[in-house]
Amino acid sequence: MTTAIGPRAGLPREATTPFAVLALCWMPVGVVALIWVGGHTASLLTGHGWSGPEFGWDFVRVVVSPDGIHAAWPRTPSALVWICTGLLAATLIGPAAFLAVRWLHHRPAADDPLPSLATARDLRALTAPESEHRARRLRTSLADRPKGQLAGRDVGVPLGTLRQHRGGPVELRASWEDVLLAVMAPRAGKTTALAVPAILDAPGAVVATSNKADLCTTTSTLRAEQTGEQVWVFDPQQIVYADRTWWWNPLRDVTTVEEAHRLAGHFVQEVRGDRGSRDFWSSAAHDLLTGLLLAAATSGRNLTEVYDWLNDPVLVTPVELLRTAGHNAAAASLLGRMHGAPETRDGVYETARTAAQCLRDDATMAWVTPPALRDERDLDEIDAAGFALTRQTLYLLSKDGAGAAAPLVAALTDRIMRQATRAAERRGGRLDPPLLVVLDEAANVCRIADLPELYSHFGSRGITPLTILQSYKQGVRVWGEHGMDALWSAATIKLIGAGMDDARLAEDLSRLVGDHDVAIRSHSYGDRRTNESVSIRRQRILAAEGIRALPRVTALLLATGCRPALLTLSPWFEAINAPAISAVAQDSKALLTRRSAGGAAATEDDS
Repeated sequence: MTTAIGPRAGLPREATTPFAVLALCWMPVGVVALIWVGGHTASLLTGHGWSGPEFGWDFVRVVVSPDGIHAAWPRTPSALVWICTGLLAATLIGPAAFLAVRWLHHRPAADDPLPSLATARDLRALTAPESEHRARRLRTSLADRPKGQLAGRDVGVPLGTLRQHRGGPVELRASWEDVLLAVMAPRAGKTTALAVPAILDAPGAVVATSNKADLCTTTSTLRAEQTGEQVWVFDPQQIVYADRTWWWNPLRDVTTVEEAHRLAGHFVQEVRGDRGSRDFWSSAAHDLLTGLLLAAATSGRNLTEVYDWLNDPVLVTPVELLRTAGHNAAAASLLGRMHGAPETRDGVYETARTAAQCLRDDATMAWVTPPALRDERDLDEIDAAGFALTRQTLYLLSKDGAGAAAPLVAALTDRIMRQATRAAERRGGRLDPPLLVVLDEAANVCRIADLPELYSHFGSRGITPLTILQSYKQGVRVWGEHGMDALWSAATIKLIGAGMDDARLAEDLSRLVGDHDVAIRSHSYGDRRTNESVSIRRQRILAAEGIRALPRVTALLLATGCRPALLTLSPWFEAINAPAISAVAQDSKALLTRRSAGGAAATEDDS
């Protein structure tokens, strides 16, 4: 029979026998020593000084004689000697017993991974004071702050508290040169424990995407109060029933084929097959949309006209506009597409119309076309180029459906990040304060095709992305195997939360976490006696089934250059200021309810 004792187990019983014999041999000496010290202490307390027999065999013979203690200290009450001896024994034995019980209580179970995972010492880069030193190096505006005076929001993105076998909880924060990736199942704390704390702690501008209302309703009012700057909410599908008080022109600053190609890619990403494949039809539609978008942008047109051109494959107006703007090669390519075989041409145009189907939705188009088209006034236009240099907040909301605005969400997010990169380069390489980009539900509402490649340099620009996926395979469906592998490899902070049902990923993670030595106690029976031995066996620190069974609001942390660690995430409703956040969130939800009721009533009146 074998029994797992656990990692870092103690000696086997047969190895402890000599120590037990030694302890028993020295126990009488310890008892005599306690009586000797107790007697001398009692003599001192009664005013006779530190007096009494010398310690040794003569003292032992006196103590065991019929007169015992009285013979050793005739002028000191025997009861006082015993009291002093008992107090000394309690003083020594009490703490020893306490430490023994505490050790037994904290002794790890056989399957406990914590003793073999990272400690606070292993994660020094993510804890104070090293994290503060790192923040001062990355942000020159913090250089003059007194030592120990940096707030958490200055240091980095909150991750949670470290779980250790010994020692109390330690707060961990990613630095402003880290790029983060979180893989968590629904209801595992993605929004409450990652996205919301990160947004509320951000020192600079924030971009956040989502397909639900809770992220916006929980944080938007508080962000406005904290920063004193504008909060923009892009909500064409009325997820939070936000008023349309501003607009964005996707065609602004599109002056080259490269910029038009990038904008077109956000639309075509919606029709690419699983694993990010690039077939003939999607590639041809990408090329077609590139020409049409460039023609509209360079001639001062808008997206409404782009969709009109998509519905008329033989209209040569965009070709003429491209020639007028000097883009002769793009004009020739577009003309060749129009003059192709009718069956091929119609298939390409149909694919492009499917990719850009959000442009046929009037509610969506109202957010991305000039207000003058609808005789509207006093609508601000968001400045994507200067956004990263402010402390403003932008929420981009979309959900599945025929009018899904996901391509526009991806396009605006991408435009802001690219402009932020240029702003960082003009300022010596980094943004200060940094730009935080929280891509919640990234695979559903913000499919930026080259996000894995962008991750490789964002950290050096002062742009901190936090991409949140429901599963690894969800990322594979958007970016393909190689793209998702690149994203995983580029992320310097990886968080794996509860609900990991991907068997292959769980096994890969188990191998990444590594093995440890576990002591195995074996019992054998024979010749009317029991033999016991201890051997060492290598086994996984966290088995695949253990990773799948991670509790909610718990995450496995893989940080570059550090041992794996287990974290307890920190939901906003457990924070010190949770009552204030909750009150604001309730007010926002009440406003959302009223707006929803008003919108429903208006719909009934229209019908």
